[in-house]
Amino acid sequence: MFNKLIAAGLTSIVTSGLLTLILSIYAFFQDLGEDVYFSAVDLFLIYTVYSFPIILISGLMVGLLIKRILSFFPTSRNTFFISAVLYGLSGSLIALVLLLSNHEGNYTFSDLYFLLLAILLAGSSAFCYFLISYQLQRKRPLTPPKK
Repeated sequence: MFNKLIAAGLTSIVTSGLLTLILSIYAFFQDLGEDVYFSAVDLFLIYTVYSFPIILISGLMVGLLIKRILSFFPTSRNTFFISAVLYGLSGSLIALVLLLSNHEGNYTFSDLYFLLLAILLAGSSAFCYFLISYQLQRKRPLTPPKK
């Protein structure tokens, strides 16, 4: 459980940093006339605070669901690959459900670019959570193997 908490924290920091970087570059090239660095720090803190509980709760629930799904497969040959794909798909699916449930009317074709970026960011965030939690849960021997 502690590993999942650390994985959620690191994932929210990485995702918030990536999103802040993208939005700061966009604001810099748009020349909005405001202090980009001050708003970047604010955006990073806000995104980190709001994304941490979402990543933690969805990561725990999806992790339990994926363990249940993987228990049906008799071999564990491609467990890493299947888990990575399922985490990415679940993150994208959660984002798609949240985006489609929070709209007033129809999305236009111009909104498609934003929707695809949001779904890609959520899928990559879920994949990042999987990689971090996988690395934290890997069992490493404390002593080197004897020859």
